[in-house]
Amino acid sequence: MGRIFLCLLTLMSLLPRKVSQGLGKLVGRCHYHLDTHVTKVSRVNIGLCNPSLSQSEQENLVYRNLMHSGQLLMEIPAVWSGSGKRLASWIESVQNESILIEAKQSGRGVIVLLPHFGNWELFNVYFTRHGSMTALYQPPKQTYLRPVMQEVRQLYGNELVATNVKGIARLYRCLEQGKVVTILPDQVPATGIYAPFFNVETFTDPLIPRLIRKTGALVVAVLIRRLHNGRFSVEWFKVDNEVYNSDISKAVRAINQTVEDCIAVAPDQYQWGYKRFKKRPAGLKQIYRFNKPEKFHQ
Repeated sequence: MGRIFLCLLTLMSLLPRKVSQGLGKLVGRCHYHLDTHVTKVSRVNIGLCNPSLSQSEQENLVYRNLMHSGQLLMEIPAVWSGSGKRLASWIESVQNESILIEAKQSGRGVIVLLPHFGNWELFNVYFTRHGSMTALYQPPKQTYLRPVMQEVRQLYGNELVATNVKGIARLYRCLEQGKVVTILPDQVPATGIYAPFFNVETFTDPLIPRLIRKTGALVVAVLIRRLHNGRFSVEWFKVDNEVYNSDISKAVRAINQTVEDCIAVAPDQYQWGYKRFKKRPAGLKQIYRFNKPEKFHQ
């Protein structure tokens, strides 16, 4: 099954970028007009995090967001199995790269925060100009996909480690050796604490503050924004300084604030279709139970 998936991925990767993105927009429109599950999730998340927007503004954001999500879906085959030279040509500009360079030159480990924004998968390709990195990822539930994911995501010399004890131990070692690790900071963790994200109490992973505390690593943030011409801009950001606070709750809040700052660049390119709020404080309504009886978090 995994080999079949890889063959299909390879065939789709041969499509020209503009064709893939055009098909992706069509996929996004289909999701919107069919009011699919991912459309409902996006609508709920956007409404929860952007209450100041009018109903029509929220709906417009949902529609535009699905266009970007569809493009990402259709770009992934090329990003995972296309040639590095071709993919490098997709990146039109890089902004504030000195933020990363200065952090690396410090001699300390560097943690890169990479939110689910634009086409974050392109970061593997981009980072080859800076050497290699170690990235934390959540293995797919489908076991047949795991070796395939490992293979395609390590094409550019980067190391992927799973979100388990062994993988996290590897992150500590890399940072202690002054290397670069990349973490997607906006995933729902197995264990965590609640911290505000768009003024919503959100279950957030305290791993990053713990890595900082033990290794003295520096933290930077990056996003990969899709431009109007279909190419991409890599944009580096300084993080909220409270990330380094010894108070874990304040540090975690600062991580969420950094993600918010990245989203503000182009809110329609964030992955609003991800069930970021599937864990909520006890007593609150479960918000993803569409067409089901109400249920509340315990």
